[in-house]
Amino acid sequence: MTAYIFYILLSPLLYFLLLFLSIFNTKIRTNYFTYSKRINIVKRYIQEHKKNKKIFLFHAASTGEFEQLKPILRLIDREKYFIVQSFTSPTIYNEEKDSTLCDITCYHPFDLFWLSRNFFTAINPDKYIITRHDIWPGHIITAHYLRIPIYYINANIHKNSIWCNNFFRFFSKYILSLIDIILVPSQTILNNLATIQISQDKIIVTGDSRLDQILYRKKMNQNVNILPDILLTSHATIFGSIDTKDMDIIFPALKKYYPLGIESLKNNKHYLIFAPHEINTYTMTHLIKKLDQLSFSYIQFSKINNNSNNNVIIVDKVGYLAELYKYANQSYVGGGFSKGIHSVIEPAVYNNKISCGPNIEMLDEAKKLVKINSLKIINSVNEMYNFMQEDSQTLEKTTLDYNNFCAADKIWNQIVL
Repeated sequence: MTAYIFYILLSPLLYFLLLFLSIFNTKIRTNYFTYSKRINIVKRYIQEHKKNKKIFLFHAASTGEFEQLKPILRLIDREKYFIVQSFTSPTIYNEEKDSTLCDITCYHPFDLFWLSRNFFTAINPDKYIITRHDIWPGHIITAHYLRIPIYYINANIHKNSIWCNNFFRFFSKYILSLIDIILVPSQTILNNLATIQISQDKIIVTGDSRLDQILYRKKMNQNVNILPDILLTSHATIFGSIDTKDMDIIFPALKKYYPLGIESLKNNKHYLIFAPHEINTYTMTHLIKKLDQLSFSYIQFSKINNNSNNNVIIVDKVGYLAELYKYANQSYVGGGFSKGIHSVIEPAVYNNKISCGPNIEMLDEAKKLVKINSLKIINSVNEMYNFMQEDSQTLEKTTLDYNNFCAADKIWNQIVL
């Protein structure tokens, strides 16, 4: 009760901070001002269509989190369960608002007391399921106060997580203890939670459903070609989920490796595919400027066809990167020079030779790939150049233990217990 009162008192300060940030951030502004309109529609729809079904509320902050939920959502008997899917990011909401994997979608509100209470009372879910990193303390407190069971799946509490920080340990223990069941990808994560003194009775190792989804997409798209056929038999490198910090390492190495720009690429019969993590004006402008400086002509993915013959491709649409890795011999996965690397499993299932920046702590599978010499850690421009020229020849092609890829059934079985 004390924490709930503190949360109520803190919410006005968070509200003014949110309003200030919304001036500069389109995504925050869109979420905040669209939520209230949508939640009323959702409330009416539930009243009209729920019938005798139990309501399960799944939350995914963005595209990556929703990909992790898809294998679980495909298992659900919709005759028994009514599924509400919430999103934080307008990008994934606009893309999946009519998804057939759920009954209705909405925005997940920001962590303000009145919005949180309105959200949970409007939906009145029988269970609230969150995934990966997306823990909103206020929403956890509110759901617990309203006696809504909380399930935290694919819980990635790595040792560098804020939840494992000694300064926040008391707060972490309090918030995570309010969650009813925590389903973790590995024993390593379970051990990390043990250091926070979370009751081991509520923690279960199930594996990571994100891996199920990657294999599912590979199977479903093995005969679907989204790039010109020539790339399937050519030498191609993908720079996937990259940000501007990755570009600072990538482009000096490319300048050294392809000194004549596009002519060097064509002479070597090489192809480069750039897939920014954020497809926004700032990132795309920065990427195009870098390409122009190296005299690389390019084509945008949205304009490509099977007759296109461009050696540089910019991916300007979301949702395709996992399939693009099948065209690559080697790949660099971004994020390792900022908050942490993105999925290394996506290129791994296509047996790419893989590299990334040094911040890999948040992904157990990345650390495993390093141990078996299937992943090269890049710390500098020279190491990036060496990966492209030499190290890619000495790296082992990735081999995976597919026994780790059956988490969705285990997770769903725990949710419906």
